[in-house]
Amino acid sequence: MIRFFILGCSIVLLTYAQTSTGLMFTELIVHRTCLILIGTDDTSKCNIHGKNDSTANELHFEAETEKYASMIVMAKAMIESLLSTVVSLFLGPWSDKGGRRPVLLGGTIGFTVMLTMLSLMCSWDINPWYLIIPSIPGFITGGTITVVLGAMCYTTDSTEEEQRTAVMAWMQTAIFSGVVLGLFGGPIISTNCGYTTVFSIGAICSALSTLVIYFAIPESVKSAIKESHLRGLFDVSLLKKLVTSIVVKRDGFHRFVAWLAIFVYTFSVMLQVGDTSIGFLFAKARLDWDAAQYSYAAGIGLLLTVIALSGASLFGTSLGASDTMLATLGLVSGLSCALGKALVSKGWHMYLSTSIGMFSAIVPPVMRSILSKSVPLDDIGTVLSLTGLLETLSPMGGAPLFALIFSHYLPPIYPSPVYLVSVALFVLLLLCTACIEVLTRRSRNLQFYTATPEKETEE
Repeated sequence: MIRFFILGCSIVLLTYAQTSTGLMFTELIVHRTCLILIGTDDTSKCNIHGKNDSTANELHFEAETEKYASMIVMAKAMIESLLSTVVSLFLGPWSDKGGRRPVLLGGTIGFTVMLTMLSLMCSWDINPWYLIIPSIPGFITGGTITVVLGAMCYTTDSTEEEQRTAVMAWMQTAIFSGVVLGLFGGPIISTNCGYTTVFSIGAICSALSTLVIYFAIPESVKSAIKESHLRGLFDVSLLKKLVTSIVVKRDGFHRFVAWLAIFVYTFSVMLQVGDTSIGFLFAKARLDWDAAQYSYAAGIGLLLTVIALSGASLFGTSLGASDTMLATLGLVSGLSCALGKALVSKGWHMYLSTSIGMFSAIVPPVMRSILSKSVPLDDIGTVLSLTGLLETLSPMGGAPLFALIFSHYLPPIYPSPVYLVSVALFVLLLLCTACIEVLTRRSRNLQFYTATPEKETEE
């Protein structure tokens, strides 16, 4: 279990680097847009740390700046999403033969290069559009999505079925831990030391993550083909394998359970992304909160999520709770949180709703665990790459859907329709989870969960 702890620590370093620099990158773009594209020499107008007594002219100036900056941030997000989506399609199937370590190392090395370039470029007096160039080497290897994909595949390769859910929950805990540290650490470092220090520390963390993986994490695919290297990475046959792995009926593959797990996984991630996309706008419209108040509440929510994920993994291992029981706990927690937000009228209601929803993040790792037990071991990388693809694409569905509903039914409409839609979707996911439990029990006598391959049994 020590190597999983070490792998989790490397993920904490990487997600911290991503979160802390991601926040500061947006702030840097707004500041550079104000100075260069708007063409002002008055740096006081570009003070992005907020002023509550802004005049009408200053508010108009800020709106114009944010309009230009949003285009740059959107272009950066599109480049990163497109690159990580395309690469993850091939990396998952390729890693089943080429190994997991190249996937892990490729993602961390790319991120190290990107942050190193940004740490140099942010001190240059250049057009802010040039600042999206480092995203190309950063995500040409897949970015953090492929690192998470490689970590989940590595976990599946190296654990027994009874331990898998707990270890995957630990990996999810590591991700959220890095996010929490980045949310609080990034702004503090930026305020006191500047942008260069933020990106430099991020690059150092990514480099440390690379070194940890290189020296401490052995290859989990025993029969990894050294000759495959990169020349077989973009083989079109890998896409064919991706389709057949999730569609064709064969021994060791329970299609209906796999499909339901993918459905629950995708929509649970979409609900999380959708909630995040409108969270601040909802809090501002309903409670008249500013960014600092919302960030504080969001940070506490993430901290509680980390604690909940750790507790849920221990609960699953010590008490023998099934995967579907843990998924049900997470979905009920998410449903209660959505219902609470729909009925929010005071600030403490938001904190209460966030606290109730602390277990909702357990759903994605549990569904990954169920999925990994429903397919042959040789296809783990292929199938989990599909979940990575869907996770990458889910913001394109969740964010616009929530934004559309929210914009058409703004407060003071009460209760909030956008969160009532979330409640209905959570009910649907609970029904799907119940179907997974029924199919699991029905297939148990037929050895529904994939038996350990003969080569592992001999070991």
